Amino acid sequence: MLLESPISDGYGPSERAPPPPDLLPEELLNLSVGARKLANKPESMNLQRLNIGIIGGGIGGVAAAVALHRAGIHATVYERANELREVGAGMMLWPNATRVLKELGVLEQVAALSGPNRHFLVRSSAGSILMDIGLGHFDVPALCTRRCDLLDALISALPAGRVRLGHDFEYLDPRKSGVRVHFAGHASVTHDFVIGADGIRSRVRAQILGVHEPIYRGYMVWRGLASLTGAVPSGSNSETWGRGKRFGILGTGGDRFTWYATANTNSDHADSSEGRRYDLLRMFAGWHEPVESLIAATEENAILKNGAYDLAPLKRWGEGRVMLLGDAAHPCTPNLGLGGCMALEDALVLAKSFCREATPELALRRYESLRRERTSHVQQRSLLMGHIGQWENRLIAAGRQVVTGMLPAKIFERNLRRVYSYAA
Repeated sequence: MLLESPISDGYGPSERAPPPPDLLPEELLNLSVGARKLANKPESMNLQRLNIGIIGGGIGGVAAAVALHRAGIHATVYERANELREVGAGMMLWPNATRVLKELGVLEQVAALSGPNRHFLVRSSAGSILMDIGLGHFDVPALCTRRCDLLDALISALPAGRVRLGHDFEYLDPRKSGVRVHFAGHASVTHDFVIGADGIRSRVRAQILGVHEPIYRGYMVWRGLASLTGAVPSGSNSETWGRGKRFGILGTGGDRFTWYATANTNSDHADSSEGRRYDLLRMFAGWHEPVESLIAATEENAILKNGAYDLAPLKRWGEGRVMLLGDAAHPCTPNLGLGGCMALEDALVLAKSFCREATPELALRRYESLRRERTSHVQQRSLLMGHIGQWENRLIAAGRQVVTGMLPAKIFERNLRRVYSYAA
């Protein structure tokens, strides 16, 4: 992976990040291919002179760096961890996201390590199929992938040294011609503009917009990765509904699966002394196969657990030369499989905005105006789906099962197509 350790930054602790060197003709040619696909930049803005800092080395932050690089903009990602790894197990890459990956030049690499997603089944805890949702035909595939594989592919599209590890962001110092970024240990660097891609508990957001405490939505989410031969047919992923509980299965290629489980509980829910795997096996005892088999096949220390949190849609995402992206701007509950997809969309729209506006300031405002309505809709829709999926009352849950089994799948397919047809 093309990473640089925190020791070898290449510049002093309080220097300005250097502008990119003059590009050789063949390098300009390679960049121009990506830039033409993004947009034609106005003559009044010299993109190669821009220097952008990105706080946060997750999928959104690294994807933004890739998109900006392909537009000819120098972008550097700062990650607090000393080792770059994506927190999470697997994720859905719907066509709106794989369309972005195609423009970023990494779709084939990601698809080779992913599983197809052609049907999505909604099941009862006994295993009966309540609905078979066909995902239709798009210009790009829908995939299920491991988050680490996606992150590796994005990093491979960046020049060496563009991701700097061990940089724990502390605060911003906005100035007339740039933004000085301060990190723990008294290191600092100045960039022309800064993108905050540091997640739902964003420190960047807290500084520019004030503190917005994430809202707990009443249930925990467990995630894991497991290998299991013949668990489900290829391309048929699923979510099973119980009373106050759900279990999802996504095939990520071959006999590899990522799964997730949800259960209504308090935000301070503690693991039992027997561990998370034991807790989940007890929680989902008697559910259809391969639910219990997947849990049992997952290593105890590989089971992740997080509360379902989001924020109400923000009225604005930025201030001056600083702008938010991904979960820092619009975190949503994980009920549509769109959190990471939204971050990928953000990345491409941001880069295109720099290409299409006359000034960087206008580019940031354009990006924000183009993204807020869509992401707000996804946040609200995901919240609603979570409420429905987590219904616990026996009668209401039984009614949900009957209605779901009666509704035509084409209603859901049509709604899904509207969401996934989006082109950034």
